[in-house]
Amino acid sequence: DCREILLPTMTDQLKYHLERQEDLEACCQLLSNILEVLYKKDVGPTQRHVQIIMEKLLRTVNRTVISMGRDSELIV
Repeated sequence: DCREILLPTMTDQLKYHLERQEDLEACCQLLSNILEVLYKKDVGPTQRHVQIIMEKLLRTVNRTVISMGRDSELIV
């Protein structure tokens, strides 16, 4: 139930900071943590939550990665 409330807020904040190239390392870590939790099998249905993340953040994440360049420390 708390994911229904927190996920939209968190994705909005991530998008805001990614678009402004602010706190990229923290954004990467937060997004990674969210996806790790959603990947676990014992957290209930997650397909809708992954879809929300994809719809809100995929384009922004792609643009951010492209703008960072290959020599960025955050790109592994």
